[in-house]
Amino acid sequence: MAVIPAALGALALTGITCLGAVTWTEVNAANPDAPTGLALRIFSLSYAPLLLWGPLLGVLTVTYWRRRRMHG
Repeated sequence: MAVIPAALGALALTGITCLGAVTWTEVNAANPDAPTGLALRIFSLSYAPLLLWGPLLGVLTVTYWRRRRMHG
């Protein structure tokens, strides 16, 4: 039962974070409060691990499904 919601969540998180990473500069280019220069680099580096959240949830979901399938 938990595999389907987890898989859908992994797909959604991957899509959302990738879309956010691709469109970040376009969306915030006109915002005067958006970070620039060194602040933008630090901001980007601190949020970069979020890109792994969806794929890692997918890996955990597959691992959980395989373990539950083998042990019934």
